[in-house]
Amino acid sequence: MTTKSVRIRTAILAYLVVVISLIFFTLPMLWIFYTSFRTQASIFTGAVISPLKEYTLENFATILLVTDFPTYFRNSLVIATTVTLLSLFCSIIAAYGLSRFDIRGKNTLIVGIFATQMFPQVLLIIPMFLVLFSLGLIDKIIGVVLGQMILVLPFQVWMLKGYFDNLPPEIDEAARMDGCSIPRRLISVILPVAMPGIMVAAFFSFVVSWGDYLIASIICQTQRTATITLVAQRLGASLLVRWGQVAAACVLTIVPTIILFSFVQDRLVEGMTAGALGAE
Repeated sequence: MTTKSVRIRTAILAYLVVVISLIFFTLPMLWIFYTSFRTQASIFTGAVISPLKEYTLENFATILLVTDFPTYFRNSLVIATTVTLLSLFCSIIAAYGLSRFDIRGKNTLIVGIFATQMFPQVLLIIPMFLVLFSLGLIDKIIGVVLGQMILVLPFQVWMLKGYFDNLPPEIDEAARMDGCSIPRRLISVILPVAMPGIMVAAFFSFVVSWGDYLIASIICQTQRTATITLVAQRLGASLLVRWGQVAAACVLTIVPTIILFSFVQDRLVEGMTAGALGAE
């Protein structure tokens, strides 16, 4: 067998794996999208393709006009945006300090940050609830924000540290010789260069907060603070599950992250690649 034929077979196998993986991950989302436009009777017929008359927008109209979905959507947007901004502020400062300064016990601190990711999230629920309850933050937006920051900060610090490690130290030295203080150096010199990595960290934080169910289900006690991840659960808790409405709620939940990804995908690829090289 020639080298050329081996390369062709390898390429075909690689593309086959990619196509199968793509189908495996996208087919459920496509089916949810398809189900969201079907009537309840059409869904229970078991037919894969329904007649045109059985498609409807009533599921979306019910979710948007009858349920409290707009309130949940607003809560999720406020929480995810706040988590993203606060976690970026904390992680940028922490990652820059760990990357550029000789801090006593730095390795121990890094190991401690990673150690928080070794525990299942469910083990954090009870102590987190007790702390937030003692602070009077249960059923408050800031309580949900603080709870979700526990999920995103460790990875953000690790990822941004790897990205900062990949930046030449000469940049900092040149800024220092020009008389820039540490905050000015970080804001005016480092952050513009590190923007791809920061975009990755911001996207990760937003998506994790947007899709979080566990923490939101514990801290959010009323509709005043409930998020969109609770919609499907509450729709599915009724005696008669309206699967079309459940699918419509899922579609409305997924669409914002897809739109956000379409705007930042170029920066995400650049940031993740550079961050991985820096982490090595």
